[in-house]
Amino acid sequence: MNKIEAKNYSKLDVCEKLNISPATFNNWIKTKLVSPPEKDLYSQEEYLEIVQKIKKTTKLKSRANRNQQETTYVTYLGIKKQERKDLLQQLISKYEDSNLSIFEGIRHLGTQILISNNLFDENTEIFSEIGKIENNVFKDFYIENEDDDILGAFYQSIQSIAAKSKQGSYYTPRELLENIKIPENQVVLDPCCGSGGILINVLSKNHIPEKIWAYDTDEIAILICKINLILFFNNSNIKLNIKKKDFIFGEKEINQFDYIITNPPWGSKLKKKEKDFLLSEYPEISTTEVFSIILYNAINCLSKMGKLYFFLPESILNVTTHKNIRKYLLNLKRDIEITPLGNAFKGVQSECILMKICSETENQTKIKICKKPEIIFEKNKVKEPNYLISYNISVRDEEILNKIYNSPHTKLSLDTKFALGIVTGNNKQHLSNEKKTGEEIYRGKDISPYKLNKAQLFINFTPEKFQQVAPVENYRAKKIVYRFISNKIICALDTEKKLMLNSANLIISENYPMEILTCLYNSCIYSFIYQKKFKSKKLLKQHFQDFPLPILSQELENELKSLYEKILEKEETQEAVDCMICKYFKILPEEYEYIKQEVHRKKI
Repeated sequence: MNKIEAKNYSKLDVCEKLNISPATFNNWIKTKLVSPPEKDLYSQEEYLEIVQKIKKTTKLKSRANRNQQETTYVTYLGIKKQERKDLLQQLISKYEDSNLSIFEGIRHLGTQILISNNLFDENTEIFSEIGKIENNVFKDFYIENEDDDILGAFYQSIQSIAAKSKQGSYYTPRELLENIKIPENQVVLDPCCGSGGILINVLSKNHIPEKIWAYDTDEIAILICKINLILFFNNSNIKLNIKKKDFIFGEKEINQFDYIITNPPWGSKLKKKEKDFLLSEYPEISTTEVFSIILYNAINCLSKMGKLYFFLPESILNVTTHKNIRKYLLNLKRDIEITPLGNAFKGVQSECILMKICSETENQTKIKICKKPEIIFEKNKVKEPNYLISYNISVRDEEILNKIYNSPHTKLSLDTKFALGIVTGNNKQHLSNEKKTGEEIYRGKDISPYKLNKAQLFINFTPEKFQQVAPVENYRAKKIVYRFISNKIICALDTEKKLMLNSANLIISENYPMEILTCLYNSCIYSFIYQKKFKSKKLLKQHFQDFPLPILSQELENELKSLYEKILEKEETQEAVDCMICKYFKILPEEYEYIKQEVHRKKI
């Protein structure tokens, strides 16, 4: 016999196994969580040791590493009746007591559902796909069809969080589809159909099955979708255009559709080669975000009078990364309707929206925000460079924002410095509650308007040992420090060269007085702009760069600097600054009262 050589593994092999980025792995090496490879390669023993070590730590259990979590939870997908929920849990328990794989579990349960509804026929196409099952573990269950996608709910419930996160697959709750109905005999496509739960809730039972198209990359989901449509039409002999197809990397779609509706994957994990391909294949939108590319491809196979419905994360409207797809949408000759849905998907932290792209006609220039009260505005109000779509503002909000932005103003200069607080990579190792030999380091929660509270943590400042550190001179400079995660702007001017942890970021301005910026940013007026225009929970560089700043005369500069000093000495309050801001932007007293109410009713 030939001797089999032991395989060696690169850092990229480890990254692919753990589904992490090379940057993350390099940070783990830097912080000594794992050892660096000798001659750029790990032995098989070292490779397995690293994988096991990381999986046992809490590093892969955070929200940022959901792809490693093996836990499951029951997903009802809009099933309301308690007896139906109980049935689903019994089915899950039965599966967990068996030795079936996920695919075998779906085969067994799908067969039993078809048998329970007299739709299991050995002469049909679906039988050839499922095959004959001798000892069905679900044979004692009667599962009546209630068009509620109980098979899809079962599939979602027995999958781990890791599997769903890696695929970006979270199925659509039934209640989100109640107001969408597709007319009979329209050619319909769901390009990311999953279990078909969307289709069985938006179609009519009089629809012609041959006009229904559905794709997915998950073979198990495709099988469930076929079973669900057989149940929906109560006919096991229907001809279905349902197949495994990759709507991103597969062949381009040549058909035209009257309706396209889907919930595409969000944040699914791609390899570097795949990302490079997407950037070269889709230069117009220049993104590796899966949902943006699926949306782009769907629009390009939508008939002129066709309509499109997509469930998307709200970030598509207000995060700079997605500016190119927004620009593309705004240039379409189609009106856009946006319905905010909040945190509608269990297991997903992001708030979401339903985006509707209307039929193509001339003069399609409107964006409608479908909430109470309804808001309609022109596409040309969405400006470059980032094309942010503010969907959470009322008519009154928009009037106030327009008044502010239409007033003479300036913005932070391009040479303004922004920096993140220190990311240690291991707070337990590097931070202490006792001073010892270290120095004070401040968190976001240690920042109050105009001042730093007493530090609770101390650090031995050794930048080379930390995961991420801004240029040291930024920490040692006079700077504005602000809470990074907050619904309001809360900041202080640090003149004592303190260190900041990553929950506190910093700004260094040479061209606009930082004392005045501190006064402005602590005003409820700027928190109002932040909340209404960006609807973010993280204060980003792009937000500060967008804020309109008063053009300073010498008199106004002197007055605001004087107010800053008086506020520090507790001789004045923020109200005095707010009055000056209102005067400059011509904000009326009743508008200012409205601004205060809006800002302060939101939690920090």
